[in-house]
Amino acid sequence: MKGFNFYQDRGLEWRWRLKDGNGAIVADSGESYKDRKDCEKGAALFTTLGPNAPERKVTKIEESGHGPEWEYFEDRAGEWRWHFQAKNNKTLADSAEGYASEQNVKRAFQNVKALLSEIGKQNGNNGNQGGGYVPPASGGATGGGRFA
Repeated sequence: MKGFNFYQDRGLEWRWRLKDGNGAIVADSGESYKDRKDCEKGAALFTTLGPNAPERKVTKIEESGHGPEWEYFEDRAGEWRWHFQAKNNKTLADSAEGYASEQNVKRAFQNVKALLSEIGKQNGNNGNQGGGYVPPASGGATGGGRFA
């Protein structure tokens, strides 16, 4: 189902995944959170800032960190990836997979931007507490969190 899915990882830290209309994971949280509420705030911030943030190709790690912005780059394995930097230079989101070309990675994050815009519109453009919150499928998360 399309939207954000919040879950606890093996270390019992909270993370999110963003799924498109086909159920494919198109982005995930760039970090883990100790508290579910903070995880939801991170997803909400991504929903608010992501659709209109600028894009920048990064060729050296030293160039990173001018957020909020989409940064895309070629990794050591020769795959193209993206991440979204917040204003405080923390990575809010990153690509769920690597891409074969620069063109493909740009298309991927453009699709994520469009999805974030759609989620924002569903929430009155306010990025409310996690945007398009989608409760996890049964067994999709451990622990009760706020919505148990």
